Amino acid sequence: MFVQCGSIISANVYVEDDSPLYKKGNLVLVIVNFLAIGLFIATKFYYVWRNKQRERVWNAMTEDEKASYIANTKLRGSRRLDFRFAH
Repeated sequence: MFVQCGSIISANVYVEDDSPLYKKGNLVLVIVNFLAIGLFIATKFYYVWRNKQRERVWNAMTEDEKASYIANTKLRGSRRLDFRFAH
């Protein structure tokens, strides 16, 4: 399905009326690349922010609260307070 979507998009990026230099098509691809880079940077900042937020809550707990949380929480994976995103 993604291959078909890619084919449709690429068919509309490089069109006949834009040939031979394809200035509009190349501009579209440059914009898509900048958007992807922006998304990567935003994701990095989100992971750092989320880790700091969890660290603040985790450090505010006592050792007994931490042990109780680890033993009794029903949260799994990245929803846990003791989980940190690698970035």
